[in-house]
Amino acid sequence: MYRILRWILIGVLRMFSWLPLGVHYFFSDILYFILYKVLRYRLSVVITNISRSFPEIDYKEVRRLAKEFYHSLSDTIVEAIWAFTSSREKVAKLLDFTGCDVLNEAYGEGRNVIVLLGHQSNWELYTSLPDLQKHYGLKMDNDHFFYIYKRMSSDFSDKVLMKIRTAHKACRLIEKNNIARTLLKNRDEGGIYYFIADQYPDKGSGIDLQFLNQKTKVFNGPEILARKLSLPVVYFDVERVRRGYYRSEYVMICEDASKTEEGYITAEYARLLERGINKNRPNWLWSHKRWKIKK
Repeated sequence: MYRILRWILIGVLRMFSWLPLGVHYFFSDILYFILYKVLRYRLSVVITNISRSFPEIDYKEVRRLAKEFYHSLSDTIVEAIWAFTSSREKVAKLLDFTGCDVLNEAYGEGRNVIVLLGHQSNWELYTSLPDLQKHYGLKMDNDHFFYIYKRMSSDFSDKVLMKIRTAHKACRLIEKNNIARTLLKNRDEGGIYYFIADQYPDKGSGIDLQFLNQKTKVFNGPEILARKLSLPVVYFDVERVRRGYYRSEYVMICEDASKTEEGYITAEYARLLERGINKNRPNWLWSHKRWKIKK
């Protein structure tokens, strides 16, 4: 039964994705109203996260940022659906890359590189990238682009999202529990491994840092892997310039993680992410339960 429902939903999403992007933005405005005004989807979480992250702003500004966040979240959803059947070349028009020489330098002649990013702007579009060498001047091809994901608690939702993410075969998806095995297996092959590393870490892992004016447990799995395998680490900053246009920049964190002090990479990632969030405040995933209250 669930399989039938899943394929019906995928079919509906596929037909909906054929619509022009401008029409999708019309539906995004409707979706914003539903999420923010009707369902009030995790509104208390959003308000609390923004208030604690920016204690210097008043409640009116908090509400303004919250409203802009829901607009951004709605755009993220409809753009991901639009990209489902759109060509990779059309997706490329939404994404501008800078600092590609930094990633090329880290990659060299075929090294493994860990790339850290956060839930900024539309992180879903990066599973639909066009030819990396042709469009962005990167040394590696799409077959050496690995996108790390965390399996969703709902098997139904996870399989629908996986269908969208793998539609273009523009990258290779790896579930986060398999990343260490994959890195060891491909240690001589070379590739770039994208980690969205701003989620709450698993129990018993992570390190404590000051992040967005709060004591925060930060996921340090990528650093552990990078230090053990002597890998370069690059930060990937994503900024929403305007609706339908994102600017990304690669920033070097270290060329050899094994030569850094323990905790340095995770702390530098958190610092760069915080800087990016402050530059583009509404466009981080504020609905995520990033700070969990312990009883």
